[in-house]
Amino acid sequence: MPRHLNVLMISHHRRLKAGARPHAMAKHLVQRGHTVTLIVTADDRRVGVVEAEWEGVRTIETPDLLWGRLRSGWDLWDLLHRIVYLSRDKGPYDLVHCFETRPATIYPALFYCRRHKLPLVSDWNDWWGRGGIIREFRPKWYRAFLGSLETHYEEAFRARGAGLTVISTALARRAEGLGVPPERICYLPGGTFPDFFQARTREECRNRVGLPLSAPILGFSSLDGHWDLEIVMQALAIVAEKCPTVKLIITGKAGGSVLDLARAHGVEANVHLTGFLPMEELPWYLGCADLFLLPFPDMIYNVGRWPNKIGDYLSIGRPTVSNPVGDVKVLFESQEVGLLAGDAADFAQKIVFLIENPDVANRLGENARQVAVTTYDWRILIRRLEEFYYGVLDQQAQSGLSES
Repeated sequence: MPRHLNVLMISHHRRLKAGARPHAMAKHLVQRGHTVTLIVTADDRRVGVVEAEWEGVRTIETPDLLWGRLRSGWDLWDLLHRIVYLSRDKGPYDLVHCFETRPATIYPALFYCRRHKLPLVSDWNDWWGRGGIIREFRPKWYRAFLGSLETHYEEAFRARGAGLTVISTALARRAEGLGVPPERICYLPGGTFPDFFQARTREECRNRVGLPLSAPILGFSSLDGHWDLEIVMQALAIVAEKCPTVKLIITGKAGGSVLDLARAHGVEANVHLTGFLPMEELPWYLGCADLFLLPFPDMIYNVGRWPNKIGDYLSIGRPTVSNPVGDVKVLFESQEVGLLAGDAADFAQKIVFLIENPDVANRLGENARQVAVTTYDWRILIRRLEEFYYGVLDQQAQSGLSES
């Protein structure tokens, strides 16, 4: 049996956001026999703190006065509620894990750690500032208002904690450049949920969803961030010349820009937008695909992140076509789970090859499923986090002994 831990997690994510990193860690730590309290931002509440339980995790929902993307750890009202709540919460906790270091997460975490002399671990799960996501995928007003703040809060507190979990090797290197010792860094990529995203047959999935059995189907999964689809639409136009019946399923809230992009490349008829799907339906739609597409151009924000959708793709048991960038390149080169491509023409060539060679596609898909189950399953990754926690606590205990 693992040594029991009582962990306080502080996140800027919304309440019970499906598949969110802190939620996945909290849930699987509880399954390992630990106790976890998770502080999250309420979906839309502006007053009042609410306690609840989810999957055995004690959750604390705090109010936020902001809206949209700003409702993500920037609100001082949320920060105040968290500090007031934590001033009354005696735990007792063994450590605090802070997800990103925005004001509403890092200041309550520092407050509680100082008050109770606990070690602080922070989590870094995207390259936000300094040329990252904020430059490419945020409106001008957001960049002007929060650009320098995003970079400051992303970097300023990393070396002050007892430990750091990172979602990519690039962020690990960046952290070392900020003064974090390598032994304090735990590389923890996004995990998979293979029991939920099951490897069903195409026939079973298409019959349930109502899609034709004869047409080649490509898959692209997202909730609301449909990034880098230019190369996909370019490739789809080339593929459609050879396979006119080909369909591209795009899940999630795809804005008008996605349809505009499809029209611009003459493939609107080949694109099937599902809109938001209930979580229980998502695996069935993804299971309709013969292969998945993961556009991943060589940009800072991609080098520094791990695309969580790759875990769903692996679990479904289909091959993926992607770009040789960041940790995705390492995955594809070390495990035969798909094909790497360069420009749109190369993307299209790899897509057609997999459509015309189902034996190769099936073999890559079987490998993908195996990797999802044996390497990236959250039930496996959580043991790495557990051991990292033990190391942080042991180091704190040794420091206390040496000081005494």
